[in-house]
Amino acid sequence: MYNIFQLLVSPVNKLPLYYNKTNETLISDEGEFQIVEGIPILLSSKNPNYIIHYQKDAEIFDYFEFQFCETEKEFERVYQYVLSRIPPKAKLVADVGCGKGWLARSLLNMSRIVVSIDVSFTNVSKVLKKYPDENHFGVVADGYFLPFKDESFDCVVASEVIEHLEKPEEFIQELIRICKRNGKVVLTTPYREKIRYTLCIHCNKPTPWNAHLHSFDEINLNSILSISSGTCRWNFFKFGNSLIQYFRLYRLLSFLPFVVWKYCDKFFNLFFKPKHILVEIIKE
Repeated sequence: MYNIFQLLVSPVNKLPLYYNKTNETLISDEGEFQIVEGIPILLSSKNPNYIIHYQKDAEIFDYFEFQFCETEKEFERVYQYVLSRIPPKAKLVADVGCGKGWLARSLLNMSRIVVSIDVSFTNVSKVLKKYPDENHFGVVADGYFLPFKDESFDCVVASEVIEHLEKPEEFIQELIRICKRNGKVVLTTPYREKIRYTLCIHCNKPTPWNAHLHSFDEINLNSILSISSGTCRWNFFKFGNSLIQYFRLYRLLSFLPFVVWKYCDKFFNLFFKPKHILVEIIKE
């Protein structure tokens, strides 16, 4: 069985961790961190508002509940696109912002080792229980302060996460840091999303729908990557046509194999805006 603890360090200062068998904790000069149900909780001692928000979000809203068929079919294509960009030889994969654990569901069937990562213990615990496997591990962590040694993973995935973060450049830097040389970071996010707001009844301030703080395209992603990536190269893939989404045609097209669907989608994208963009970062 793979030993996930050999990869772990303290979240902020990246210090070595020592296992305290007596009270099931990990200790470093940065502090003491609990292990609950076998899941290391490696958050810094200061919990900023965004962590509290997403922890409450996971407790109140069930990511695992039934979704409309069209929504499920749309995201199945996102999942397939991500899987198509993961290198076949990538054995150890990090899923940062694991959500409902679709990546673990897919990769564990391919004999990969998957680490499901989220700021919410609730999400990580549910994913591990839903997809139990000796090669499936969970860690509670902040995307800005990932508690792993440099160059730990063959591939790092963060699907539909970056749009929620105030400082996307710092997040990307962390993803690249924990990725091995010649490894790959795979991101997806909505493409040129028009962010809509509602007025919060509690604070009377504009609040973005779905907690999306940024809208991305090739221009601003290029700018962020130029600052954050170091010695990396990257590619963009746009997909998930907005016309199909507008007319809710995902169910109708779901019978198409991924390869066929991809070419159909690419044709439609010549005339109508795609809904998602995938960023593939190769660390050199």
